[in-house]
Amino acid sequence: MLKVLIVDDMDIIRRELKRLKIWGEKTGFILSAEATNGQAALEVLKNTSVDLVITDIKMPKVDGLELLKKIVENHLCPCVVLLSDYTDFTYARQGLVLGAFDYMTKPVDKEEVLSLLKRVKTFIAEKNIQQDRLRNLEQNLVEQVEIFFPKADAHQMIELIEEGNIRCLEVAMRMIDITGANLGYNLLKVESVLKNVLNETSKILFQHKKWLTQFTERDFFEDISFAECKDLNEMKAVFNSRIEEICVLINLLQCGQRGTHIVSQVSECVLESPDEDLSLKTIAEKLFLNKTYISETFKQRAGIPLVEYLTRVKMEKAKKLLADGELKTYEVGNKLGYKDVEYFSKIFKKYVGVPPIEFRQNYKAYYKNYTKPKFFGG
Repeated sequence: MLKVLIVDDMDIIRRELKRLKIWGEKTGFILSAEATNGQAALEVLKNTSVDLVITDIKMPKVDGLELLKKIVENHLCPCVVLLSDYTDFTYARQGLVLGAFDYMTKPVDKEEVLSLLKRVKTFIAEKNIQQDRLRNLEQNLVEQVEIFFPKADAHQMIELIEEGNIRCLEVAMRMIDITGANLGYNLLKVESVLKNVLNETSKILFQHKKWLTQFTERDFFEDISFAECKDLNEMKAVFNSRIEEICVLINLLQCGQRGTHIVSQVSECVLESPDEDLSLKTIAEKLFLNKTYISETFKQRAGIPLVEYLTRVKMEKAKKLLADGELKTYEVGNKLGYKDVEYFSKIFKKYVGVPPIEFRQNYKAYYKNYTKPKFFGG
């Protein structure tokens, strides 16, 4: 049975639809849920799988068109039908442009609903067939390219990224060259390999270095696109740019952990909670070690004073918080232990090169033109 969600703020409309003697074996559709507005419907769709949403257009909180956009953007349901009054045709037509399957007028007519459900059933069946074909094609492609894929290079590349070692780019270039040659420079097949490598890289990195989510998003690799690449060299440039970015970030934050166990301990302690009240004293208490020993050993092995490292970590965290856009500048400063917003802005500008407000406004352009910091033993 195909499941239907009815969304309308008027009880009488929902009752009219439910009372129609069309649900069940006769059509293959059942009414599985209902909601009084788009916001409530989204909550239902987060927890329940449905095949068809029948929704009113004009509703409080989240209206039908906004609900339709959310459903289409997040693939929450394969088919949406709008309910409209005779005066809502402009909105109904807009809904069709946004991706609605069709619309029905109020009050609902039994024959019209029957005809609609018949077409919806055919549409969903055809869509499922297309998706099955696509999955089969993708699986076949993966099986074909894996035969020619140098897995050892991919594993070595990931290990070097985890170390923050820039030599990962050399391994990545070799891997792409070998893959390209083995696949006859078929860019579609090479793209499939590279995306699989990026997925595996992301999975391993965020599993082994859980602190990374404090400084970047889990979907770091998901938005990478090779669509505009005309040859293998352009694909290498796109791939290596993203690999270099994460490698630089890791190297910067874990402070070239090829020093000693102390460097690793301190880095891990700081990176797991960058917004706590971090100081030499609190770190020493957490690690049950002498303050002087930590301070001197860290500076000697990592190459920078601990206080400078703490500032670096907090500023990298500040960049993410500012880019997220959910907190105001003074709130970001407070969260990181800077009670004086002017002092926080001064420290941030010294580290990044621009004030926090300017960074928030232009952070995409900033990252594009960002001068990479020096490597610690890369």
